[in-house]
Amino acid sequence: MAKKKKIDSEEEQEESEDLVMDDDKINKVQAETQVRKMNKKYGKVATLETIQRDPYLPLALEKKLRKDILKMKAITANELASKYEVRVSTMKKFLLDLEAEGKIKRITSSSRLKVFNPV
Repeated sequence: MAKKKKIDSEEEQEESEDLVMDDDKINKVQAETQVRKMNKKYGKVATLETIQRDPYLPLALEKKLRKDILKMKAITANELASKYEVRVSTMKKFLLDLEAEGKIKRITSSSRLKVFNPV
């Protein structure tokens, strides 16, 4: 009798695994149909891709930036961050350090944007 119970419990586990797999398939199908309905209703929507950027400024890049910044007319953190694939916060700190050193000066400033000019 004990062997039959083990066999029965194994069969029940296999059936429950099949149900779980079927539920996953159903959920995928439901999600795909929902996406199709949304596309029909609202049209295709552009997707955003995230860009992984370095949180630290490499020394080689820092040396290059110190030379290149002196040739630029207007300097913003967003512009440099997108050009060199570094985080905006890292560039903001770098530009503030350069300002403290006296290499650049701030032209205009707001809560969101700071524009610098080489000295």
